[in-house]
Amino acid sequence: MSGLQLKSIMQKNGIVGAGGAGFPSYGKLSRANLEEQLAGARVEVNEEKRHPADFALWKKAPKEHIMQWPSPWGMGYPGWHIECSTLCYKYLGERLDIHTGGVDHIPIHHENEIAQSEALLDHPAVNYWMHAEFMMVNGGKMSKSLGNTYTVSDLAKMGYHPLAFRYFCLNAHYRNKLNFTFEAMGAAQTAYRRLLECALAHKNADNIQSDELDSMIEAFDRFVSKDLNLPAALGILWNMARLPVKSKKIYDALCRCDSIMGLKLDECEIILEELKPEEVQIPQEIKQLVELRQAARSAKNWSEADRLRDEITALGYIVKDSADGPRIEKSGL
Repeated sequence: MSGLQLKSIMQKNGIVGAGGAGFPSYGKLSRANLEEQLAGARVEVNEEKRHPADFALWKKAPKEHIMQWPSPWGMGYPGWHIECSTLCYKYLGERLDIHTGGVDHIPIHHENEIAQSEALLDHPAVNYWMHAEFMMVNGGKMSKSLGNTYTVSDLAKMGYHPLAFRYFCLNAHYRNKLNFTFEAMGAAQTAYRRLLECALAHKNADNIQSDELDSMIEAFDRFVSKDLNLPAALGILWNMARLPVKSKKIYDALCRCDSIMGLKLDECEIILEELKPEEVQIPQEIKQLVELRQAARSAKNWSEADRLRDEITALGYIVKDSADGPRIEKSGL
């Protein structure tokens, strides 16, 4: 976005990015009533603003600031809202079909992005907005300060396959919160392994047509097309995989549906080999901690069970819960 285009936004919006006469429809994404919010707000008035809801399109940079660019308003740098509008406009064009983001972006960042983009373009810049809910950890907030954040690399070191995490995420709709626990992660890896085994059984079978396939594929497409209802689509994938008659046609249909799910069912042999647990000798100390954890779980003492699991993890091992009881593996940390 050029300096002239940025200046155009400022002129149209009266150097504002939000409410009042600058952009009367501000708040349409979050359905917020701006005047009601401002009437009830108790914030210090910023005398540099023409309207209390204004936000910065361009920021004056102090001399020591790392970002410095010349502009009609002096040396400075763009506000973080204008960055997104610029990237969308430059690389994706004047109108996006789908714009995604987290739910926390709805009331401020994306409202501001709409205001500045539409002020420049004089038409809607996005057809559909899709916002994902937060992932929680053990029923609470995920935060670096709480020490409960994990990367995919962290999970891989603990013995969880990255695609098992993907499988875990597919079990919740993107507009619903998803609660991460190591028990759920272990269950997801077990389920993912079984799905791969089903796919492999069909892949190696004779080329027999299944009469139920067409209706299942139609149901899968219907759920995917209905606001990305991937949990329901995953259920259809399982119905297909569990068909009693083994068929290469079923395998082909699974792979066709998996082009959307991204679970790499077409590489089932390779991934099943990767999922084989390493044979290791488990120290007696770890076995005793696992027994204590099982006793805590049986007594529904979940906090103690979580504490023991963390102690086991800190010692370099992970315990995975399954229908056949807990399995102990070396984490590789």
